[in-house]
Amino acid sequence: MAERMPRPAFEEALEIIGAAIEPIETEIVPTPEAFGRVTAAQVDARRNVPGFAMSAMDGFALRSGDTESAPVRLRQVRPVYAGDRAPPLEIGTAAPIATGAPIPEGADAVLVREQAEMDGDWLVVRRPVEKNRNVRQTGEDMVAGGRVLDAGAFLSPHAVGALAAFGVDRVEVRRRPRIGLISTGTELSGLGEGTGAAGLIDSNAPMIAACAQALGLPATFLGRAPDQAAAIDLLLDRSEGSDLVLSTGGVSAGDPDLVRGRLEARGARILFHGVRMRPGKPLLFALLADGRPYFGLPGNPVAALVGFRFFVIETLRAMLGLVPEQGRQVSCNADPREGTTLILRGRRTDDPAVVDCALDQRPHVLSSTLHADCWVRLGEEDGKAEAFPMIPRFSA
Repeated sequence: MAERMPRPAFEEALEIIGAAIEPIETEIVPTPEAFGRVTAAQVDARRNVPGFAMSAMDGFALRSGDTESAPVRLRQVRPVYAGDRAPPLEIGTAAPIATGAPIPEGADAVLVREQAEMDGDWLVVRRPVEKNRNVRQTGEDMVAGGRVLDAGAFLSPHAVGALAAFGVDRVEVRRRPRIGLISTGTELSGLGEGTGAAGLIDSNAPMIAACAQALGLPATFLGRAPDQAAAIDLLLDRSEGSDLVLSTGGVSAGDPDLVRGRLEARGARILFHGVRMRPGKPLLFALLADGRPYFGLPGNPVAALVGFRFFVIETLRAMLGLVPEQGRQVSCNADPREGTTLILRGRRTDDPAVVDCALDQRPHVLSSTLHADCWVRLGEEDGKAEAFPMIPRFSA
């Protein structure tokens, strides 16, 4: 029988994980393919944006000094469009200009078209136009060499757009961790395989695989193992290409719960087995003999989901070089439990600071997650309640 280990508190378990995990290696990807990735190093701009002074509006480029004694009449010259190379602007003239077009040499302001008064080929300016009016200056958005993103930044669609605009064609990112997924339990069958009188459909495998997919990470289902040592070993052998391995079931205290014993027989180091929380108390975290992290998630579906949501995701964040996730402090209609962190299914209310936890909180009732739109973590000591999204993106 495996030696009993003291169960860490919820926060202590997260600290153990944080101390054990190193960021995964990096790779260089083209910027258009970088959505959903995490930067591995600071990213600096390679060009000024705008790269030249340009018009912020459709209107007329002019010399502000020509309007100081307004009203004045300025002779209209050739228009300037985006992409043009405009000739210098002579004193006493104005050039029709389009948004995004370069400001002609000599001009320093733009009078918007709605305020323009035309008299044949002449522009009549009734009031002085101040210098730099409606002009986007060189480098106003970003200067070449300026910091765009720090290491550990999630590359959202707008971040990808900014990198492209600032001339960054390639970016160093963390490689996506590959997840290997194992189901254990003699009683389990896959969808469409049929179940015996005491059998169960394996809902954990498709659910956890979908969680990984929601995070944009590749997950490989390695198979289902009955509660037999050789069957579990076979699937562990298949996990060699995975950066992080998960199993569901087989981590409680019954005779058929063989996962910990098989891990130890293969040289794994158990860092904790059990956490002072509900649901998910039997959660196991280990480092395999080659240093890869391993999670033994409980078999109850909500407990497995909680283990993935709060511990596997935090491990993945550490592998990607992201800072730990922070919840949003709320109040809820649930009482804390001494010595146990509670993870509750919750519903947001009209008050953003209040979450309703009047849902079925039993660990085997997966249907209640369909009515929840957040998790609430209720601390074991201070009763502090924090809300978290059901499944987040890696948006730091």
